[in-house]
Amino acid sequence: MRGIHWFRNDLRLRDNTALNALVARAEEWLPVFVLDPRILSGPHSGEARTRFLLDCLDRLRRDLEKRGVPLLVREGLPDKVLPKLLHETGAQLLSFNEDVTPFARNRDARVCRAVERSGGRVVSCLDHVIFRSSEIQSKSGGAYSIYSPYRKTWWGKWEQEPRLPVKLGRLPPPIPGFSGDGIPDPRQFGVETGECDIPTGGEAAARRRLDQFLETTAARYHEDRDRPDLDGTSRMSPYLRFGAISVRQCFQRAEQAMDAHPALEQGVSKWLDELIWREFYSAILEEHPRVLRENYRREYDAVVWNDDPKGFAAWCEGRTGFPIVDAGMRQLRATGWMHNRVRMIVASFLTKDLLVDWREGERFFFERLVDGDPASNNGGWQWAASVGTDAQPYFRIFNPFAQGKRWDPQGRYVRQWVPELRDVPDRHVHAPWESGLLCDYPPPIVDHAERRELALARFTRARRDGARK
Repeated sequence: MRGIHWFRNDLRLRDNTALNALVARAEEWLPVFVLDPRILSGPHSGEARTRFLLDCLDRLRRDLEKRGVPLLVREGLPDKVLPKLLHETGAQLLSFNEDVTPFARNRDARVCRAVERSGGRVVSCLDHVIFRSSEIQSKSGGAYSIYSPYRKTWWGKWEQEPRLPVKLGRLPPPIPGFSGDGIPDPRQFGVETGECDIPTGGEAAARRRLDQFLETTAARYHEDRDRPDLDGTSRMSPYLRFGAISVRQCFQRAEQAMDAHPALEQGVSKWLDELIWREFYSAILEEHPRVLRENYRREYDAVVWNDDPKGFAAWCEGRTGFPIVDAGMRQLRATGWMHNRVRMIVASFLTKDLLVDWREGERFFFERLVDGDPASNNGGWQWAASVGTDAQPYFRIFNPFAQGKRWDPQGRYVRQWVPELRDVPDRHVHAPWESGLLCDYPPPIVDHAERRELALARFTRARRDGARK
């Protein structure tokens, strides 16, 4: 039997569930990646993410070529491209790993129908997360809406049924008569190549980064992860986003590291909790696809958001006059990434100080983030806006000055991204107007105390009005 593996967000050879399933069945095979214009050139695209994706794809091509297998790259709609490719190659089987977004599920359903109409068969597998939403259910039988009980049930399932990486079997020979295709230049999709400093893509880089984290940073992760002035996080999110490494590999390596070095346990356990947050948000999106457009908590549908294009533009450009906010937004624009603590701070500022709809921020993040994942991005924004699952209570509003002083105490992070403040003393760097020094930095665009009271009033009113309906 001949088979085709359709690579998507699984740009690796090791521990690739659907690829393993194909290898076990096919006598000859070919890999393909489909350049879908709706993703690379549409509202789902993003400059940093597109560049990182193409880099991962190019490194996958090289890994395949070392094994004598060409990577086919086709452009078009998958439900048109893939049945045609099956016909051209004489393949009867198509394999791919599943995704949970509404767009992906609709696309994949069309592909399955088209392949089956043409006489082919499809093998689709769970791969992007360890457990699907239906496997982690509350006692009432539904999906969890609060992380803590989800986490407890998740760990119970893992202890009973750990899903460890599976070694890739020997690859069958490629279907003869086909040569590999080049990876397109990002500029083909309107992406410039010099504006954003993205990480190196690919499976080898993902494994190196994980090893570096476990050997150095992980021991203090539980203490340093909220400090943007330190390299205290794993920076694995872009690799997990595109499947350059599997989440199962991350769990296995982390548990091996803890077994070998018990002093790592506290830090590594906290990091694994963050990976379970990723599973939680994926489950929420799978169970409630409406959250991509709507508040998870409907009682907040009555919140009145501001139409504030000037404030939104200042936020996007990192010139709000709140140093920790501006540092985060400038880091995002320059690198396609932002420290997670700062993501929470800037999201709180947009939704609670500027009172701009969270969907505006979610969209901007998704356009800019190299690790932009629909489920995690949406979950994080709804949490910060107090409208989602397990949300930050609406009455707990981040004070950006206090957050900056707490998590960037010497102002190193702020000075890195807001060089206008490089000469301001540490004690004033998060409130530079207090220093009396003249610098080319804008004053705060809003009064935080006033906006906090306004936000409280609007959310209280929305809850009251929602309860009356």
